[in-house]
Amino acid sequence: MNRISVLLIIIFSLSFTISFSQNFGNFPKIEKQKLHNDLEILYQGLDKFHSGMYWYTSKDSVDNAFKKVKSLINKDINVLEFHKLVAPLIALSREDHTDIYLPNSVKEKINKESIFIPLTIVFLGTKLYCVKNGSNQQELIIEGKEIESINGEKPIDIVAKIGNLFASDGYIKTVKFSDLKGFKFSKYYFYYYGNIKQVTIKFKELNNPIIMESLKKENINKNLRSKNINKKVAEEKELLEFKILNKTTAYLGLHSFSNFDIKKETKEKKLKTFLKNSFKSITDNNITNLIIDVSENGGGTEGNEGIVYSYLGDNYQKYKEVRAKTQKAVLNNGIDKPITLKTFGFLERTFVNKKMADGSLERKQWIGYGLMAYKKEPKHKFSGKVYVIISPITYSGGSEFSNMVYSNGKATFVGQETGGGYFGNTSGYSNELTLPNSKIEIDIPALQFIMNVEHKLPFGSGVIPDYKVMPTFEQYINNVNAPLEYILKQIENEK
Repeated sequence: MNRISVLLIIIFSLSFTISFSQNFGNFPKIEKQKLHNDLEILYQGLDKFHSGMYWYTSKDSVDNAFKKVKSLINKDINVLEFHKLVAPLIALSREDHTDIYLPNSVKEKINKESIFIPLTIVFLGTKLYCVKNGSNQQELIIEGKEIESINGEKPIDIVAKIGNLFASDGYIKTVKFSDLKGFKFSKYYFYYYGNIKQVTIKFKELNNPIIMESLKKENINKNLRSKNINKKVAEEKELLEFKILNKTTAYLGLHSFSNFDIKKETKEKKLKTFLKNSFKSITDNNITNLIIDVSENGGGTEGNEGIVYSYLGDNYQKYKEVRAKTQKAVLNNGIDKPITLKTFGFLERTFVNKKMADGSLERKQWIGYGLMAYKKEPKHKFSGKVYVIISPITYSGGSEFSNMVYSNGKATFVGQETGGGYFGNTSGYSNELTLPNSKIEIDIPALQFIMNVEHKLPFGSGVIPDYKVMPTFEQYINNVNAPLEYILKQIENEK
C-alpha cells in the first residue's frame, strides 16, 4: 500500500468517525476560530521546523489532511474532541519522537472524573491478553486470557483506530501494538471513544461475553491493589548487565544509552567503563558467543550506540547526513502572539554545522562524534559469534546500534522488529510547542539523522530479525527472556 493510500484511509477515517457525539466529559468548548488558529500554528511548526516531516508522507498529502481537519472543525468543540482530530496529523510525521500531550489540567480532570476499561493488557504480536483485572468483578478469572473482541470490535481493528492518535517510526506496525501495553490501551480507548459506561468483552477461552462496567481510575487502582496485596513485586533488572552464562557464552544487557540514567543507576557510572570491564572479561574467559540484548533500549545519549559498535566492527561513516531544516522558525497565525522555535546554540551552530543554500544546516566532520561511528578503537574487540536481541521497544539510539550491526552483517538478530527506523530518525533538540488556545503541547524534533546503511530492508521498516521469537503469555508474565532462551538452544544445537 503506498503512502497516498495510507493517508486517504486516515482522512476518510476522520471524516466518518469524528461525529463529536462521544462523551468526553464536562470540558468547556473552545471557539471554532481559535481552534483554526491553533491548527495553523501546528501546521507551521511541523512544516517549518520538523526536519523529517516529509520523509514518509508527502507535503501535498499533509496539506490535504490539514485542510480536511479544518473543514471538520465547523463548530465550537472541547479540547479532547480537538485532540482526536489533530493527533493523527502529528502521526503523519511517522516519527516516534514527535509527541502530543494534553494540558496538565485536562489530564488531572480525566484522571479524577473519566471512566475507563478496568483492565491492564499486553499485546503479544497482534493478540491481546488481559494482564490484571481492575474491575468490580474480582471473582472473574480472566488474567492471561486472550481478548477476541471489545464491543464487537476485534483488537486489531481497534488498534487501527486508536493507533492513529500517536506517531511511530516509518511504516512499523509492531509499535502500534506494543506501545498500548499496561493501562495505555484503556487510556487511548478513552481518547478515541470517550466515556463508555460498560463494555462487552469476549474472551477466547470463555463461552459467553462478559459485560464489564467502566470505572474511574481511582477505583481501578483500588481494585488492583486489593487483589495484588500479597503478590511479590518483580525485581528490577540492572540498567547494564554482564553475565558469563557458560564456558563459551556471555550476555550483555544494554537497557539504556542515557548517560544520566547510567550515572545514577549503575556502579560503573559510565557506559565506557562498563564496556571496558565487560569486554576484558570476555577476552580473559575466551568467550566465543556474545548475546547483546537491546530489546528494552529506547536510546539516550548520542554516541553511546557507536561506543558499543566499536567493540564489534571497524570505524566508518555512520551517518550519510545529519541536518536541521532551519536554525529558527517563527510561527505566526496573524492573531496570537508569534512563537519562535530554535535549534542550536551559538557554538554548535557556528563550529559543528554548515549552512546550506536552502537555509538548512548540515553537520560537519569535527572533533566530536560528527558523522563517524566512533572516535577511539577499544582494546578488547570481539571477533566471535554475535547475537542481538531486539523488540519494538528498541528505539532511537538502541535502533541505531541495531541498524549499524545489521547493515554491516555483524550479528544474528532474534526477537521482533525494532521500533526505530532502519534508515534513521528525526530527533535531537526537540522544541516544545504549546498551541495558544487549546494548550495542547507537541514535541517537534529538529535533527534528521540519515543513516549510512546498506539497502537490505524496505524503506520505512525497522530491523527485521533473522529469527522471530514471540513470548507466550506465561513467559511474559514471569519475565522470561524468550529470545535469550531461543539463542541458548541454538548455540547448544550447534555444538
